[in-house]
Amino acid sequence: MGAAIDAEKAMAPTDDKKINSKEGSSFVVDAEFEASISGMIPQKDDPSTPSLTWRVWFLGLMFCCILSAANQMFYYRTNSFIISAYVAVLLSYPLGVALARVVPRVHVPCGPLGSFNLNPGPFSVKEHVLIGIFGSTGAAGIYGTDNLAVQKEFYNLDIGPAWSILFLIATSVLGFGISGVSRKFLIRPSHMVWPSVLPSVALYGAFHGLNRAEQKETAEGGKKGLSTLQFFFIAASCMFVYHLVGPGWISPLLSQLPLLCWIAPKGSMAQYYGSTAGGVGILSFTLDWSYITSTAMSMPYWSACNLFVSYVIFQWILSPIAFSGNWWSDVLGIPLNNTKLTDKNGKKTSADALVDPHTHEIIQSLYEDKKPLYISPFFAWSYFGSMASFTSALSHTITFFGPDILRSFRTIRQGDDEDDIHNRLMKAYPEVPDSWYYGFFCLTAILAIIVCHFSGIGMAWWATLLSMAVSIIGTIPIAIVLATSGVSLYMNVIAEFVYGLILPGNPVVMMAFKCLGVTVSTQCLTLLSDLKLGHYLKIPPRHVFYVQISSQFVAVIVSYLTMVGWFNNPDHVQWLKVNGKGVEGVGKNWGATNTNVYYSASLIWGAIGPIRFFFESVYSSLIITGLLLGLALPPILKLGSMVTDKIPWHLIQSPLLFQVGSPGIYQSAVLTSFGVSTLFQFYMYRYRRGWWTKYNYVLATALDVGVAIAALVVSWFLAEVELPYWLLNPDPDTAGPFGDTCEPPEDQDRWMKSFS
Repeated sequence: MGAAIDAEKAMAPTDDKKINSKEGSSFVVDAEFEASISGMIPQKDDPSTPSLTWRVWFLGLMFCCILSAANQMFYYRTNSFIISAYVAVLLSYPLGVALARVVPRVHVPCGPLGSFNLNPGPFSVKEHVLIGIFGSTGAAGIYGTDNLAVQKEFYNLDIGPAWSILFLIATSVLGFGISGVSRKFLIRPSHMVWPSVLPSVALYGAFHGLNRAEQKETAEGGKKGLSTLQFFFIAASCMFVYHLVGPGWISPLLSQLPLLCWIAPKGSMAQYYGSTAGGVGILSFTLDWSYITSTAMSMPYWSACNLFVSYVIFQWILSPIAFSGNWWSDVLGIPLNNTKLTDKNGKKTSADALVDPHTHEIIQSLYEDKKPLYISPFFAWSYFGSMASFTSALSHTITFFGPDILRSFRTIRQGDDEDDIHNRLMKAYPEVPDSWYYGFFCLTAILAIIVCHFSGIGMAWWATLLSMAVSIIGTIPIAIVLATSGVSLYMNVIAEFVYGLILPGNPVVMMAFKCLGVTVSTQCLTLLSDLKLGHYLKIPPRHVFYVQISSQFVAVIVSYLTMVGWFNNPDHVQWLKVNGKGVEGVGKNWGATNTNVYYSASLIWGAIGPIRFFFESVYSSLIITGLLLGLALPPILKLGSMVTDKIPWHLIQSPLLFQVGSPGIYQSAVLTSFGVSTLFQFYMYRYRRGWWTKYNYVLATALDVGVAIAALVVSWFLAEVELPYWLLNPDPDTAGPFGDTCEPPEDQDRWMKSFS
């Protein structure tokens, strides 16, 4: 057994010049927060600790298969339900410990490959993390299955099993190549904190005794209070019980608590604006943790402030003003908040009503009769935000981080690296060669070109390359935003927008273009986050790479077989095509809403196209303004930082200031999420630092786990149980038109169609 490497030994050959090389780096957004995080992360490592053992392959593949199949099936529910990857993390621990105790220590010969020990020792944190990566890949699902389902069931294009599997492989693993280049400046620098990874670090630390605050207490003469593992199980159990008796089952009204509706006169427009369902939820709050999630306790407080300001401006101020002022139309019937299309007569319409079901092209006469098409003000602002946040992320990266990215490449070419304790410890493990990433990217890129062109999809080779280019350009700034702020941005609207501008009128090709663009980005971010988790917990990078690739291939096969098995049942196809509406019995719960949304997006962006929908409509100025404002704001903030240092310009993150929220869903989490962030990421962080360091991320993860298990119990065992109506489970007939107790004006035609 090799001796453990600790911080003191790792820091022995110190070079002051290297240590100070990060000073003045633009990557440093919040130095105090970064120092606090560094104090939480384990700073000892034993390279001889078992890592990629047979236990990892056995348990990891098992959980990957189970979660892939289960979540692919649950994805087709009308209200989709996903089993959290935390289930794999929780269940794998006792199973791994049991295997370590029961299996005999025997060397098993493997011929020319040597041998392996059937029991390499105690179940380690390295094994646990790798099993968790298997589970998270399975739980995440395969985005391209929607593409295949819509092609076959709505567009009558079945490309067959072989092409389908190759399509899923090409779209699912292409992004891994991009991570090979970007990991140099997105993983190794200590300033790239990756707040979204910290709850997982805390969870594994609780199971394996790696919490440094707890270790310090032990070294100083005994633990103070509960251990992190005890705290985790108590908090998770309490949340499990609360979610069952509270918003998850018995008291659903706790999910939407419209404060403005309680204090405003009945029948006033304030009742409409305060509604969490039909309005924009002004001053509303929620007591449902599934709406809040651990993100509120993991992102830095400055990030939460940016988001809160954005939501208040766009959701609570501009959307109601645009609605009441008829900014884009005075046609009655256009609601404040939904995702439906409304024609020039104020009647609800849908994209499929304008498209020929055989040619999948727009019926020009019908379109001319209904145009212009309108969307709700909140929906319009959300598109503004999507455009502005994307261009702002590009501009922000170049303006604030460009010099340091170039410096990182120069430093790496010179064989130098940031002299960070974690980088020093990770030097004990061989890196994944760049050639692996480049070779993998080239092979999968060629596969994507072949599949998308020759399988029947019919996407030209240049369009495939364009999709890759758009995704690569967008992924780096999106990853920087995620790594520094903990906020995720997405490529779906941009990918749809770009293709719709260039080649409108072909929804099938547009779907493939979007699928490739989105999955390249998301898979790159997934691998990077796993690499950062491995960096924090000292997992060999090659082992992370092997597990990521293997789990992705397994998830593709299992998800595809599950999808095929599901839609081989004609009843399931029927439920899909009617979205569960008008179906008796169990079918109403299996309307595959997400797949229907994917289909609708293919019509809007592919058949109708953004030129007709935006640039030949009243929304053209809004979209153009969003694109330009997103580009312009970061340089303005940079100039401000050069003029005066009295304002913390570096904490004003323009990509976050354009986060508008999602229309058409319950709007009750804005105030509560910010309140949770204020409590934990400001007050507890600043005034109760010891408690925060030891318990904050453990609590965040525990609450997520408790909700996930409660939701699993409700979905599997309690969904068909009818509960009596009471105060917190009101009768729909008495809870107002939106079911949240708000009572808007009875003579206002526009709100009546908001949720219809």
